[in-house]
Amino acid sequence: MQQDKHSKTEEATPKRLRDSRKKGQVSKSQDLVSSVSFLAFALLLGSLGNYLLENSVQFMNLSLTYDVGEGLSPSFAGNLLSEYVMKILLIFFPFGLIAVFVGVVVNVIQVGFLFTVQPLKPDFKRLNPIEGMKNIFSKKALFNLFKSLMKLLIVGYLTYTGLQKVMVPIMNLGGVGVEKIFTFFMDTVRTLSISIASLMIILGILDFIFQKKEYKKNLMMTKQEIKDEYKQMEGDPKIKSKRQQRQREMSMARTMQGVEASTVIITNPTHIAIAIRYEQGVDEAPVVMAKGLDYMAMKIREKAKEMDIPIIENKPLARGMYYKVEPGSSVPLEMYQAIAEILALVFTMNRKKKLY
Repeated sequence: MQQDKHSKTEEATPKRLRDSRKKGQVSKSQDLVSSVSFLAFALLLGSLGNYLLENSVQFMNLSLTYDVGEGLSPSFAGNLLSEYVMKILLIFFPFGLIAVFVGVVVNVIQVGFLFTVQPLKPDFKRLNPIEGMKNIFSKKALFNLFKSLMKLLIVGYLTYTGLQKVMVPIMNLGGVGVEKIFTFFMDTVRTLSISIASLMIILGILDFIFQKKEYKKNLMMTKQEIKDEYKQMEGDPKIKSKRQQRQREMSMARTMQGVEASTVIITNPTHIAIAIRYEQGVDEAPVVMAKGLDYMAMKIREKAKEMDIPIIENKPLARGMYYKVEPGSSVPLEMYQAIAEILALVFTMNRKKKLY
């Protein structure tokens, strides 16, 4: 197993990465999500201070002033419970909403838009005790332990220093109103939360870098795996069909470019079309720019009509050139005379067009 691990020296192929993504296996840091959500929560405390105060006071009034009358009937208890629940929901709803929103945004930034139910399917490999023991002492487990210790130290240290700073102001709150106490409490919690969240985000970024590195490492392949994947893709009918389609498109594009640069089109007249270029002072001999059979011949004729390029019918010449001359090659000597006659006719036609 160790030997197999060392033999995985090649980076994952695009197909391997796509397959992994389909299974929901992506590189992301949950710590980064939670730390950014916590920072959003801390910032929200400052802007929703009055909202929290009003709803908290209403909740306290509801709790302390409800008149139970002669007894606590089931209907009365139900109404009281529903009011309690509504008040609690009103207090925590903005924070829940921002947590969900920030969580979605940070996840999308990390992995893009991805929806898959594959991770929810049962995987009995996770129940393997041997694999479980390996995971306990893995590099990932040690890094997670390091993160947990760092979180504990960060929260402990910042909470301790933060409380030390406000200890004296807390002692002086005895003679102030409830509203000022609440405002002081909210400011203290917000300041402390922002400090903790900021350091947690740094830890989350480090975690993201580690997770990305581990993800790439786990997806590395052996040379044989890459060869097997290539063979599999070569045999895939869909892949072959797409490749052939691309080749046809590229061939068509090259042919049309050749037609655009041609001087005359020679046809037989329907099944074969040959595009010839000859520019005096540029070409030493006439050059075949493109050729086509049946459908391609039809496309060549259509393009020639569109570009106003002369089309001349000559069955023997068209047939002979199609089977003997490749695009980019000069016309053979034995065909010079026939080509020269056609070019002379074309040049005469062009001169007449210019005159009229």
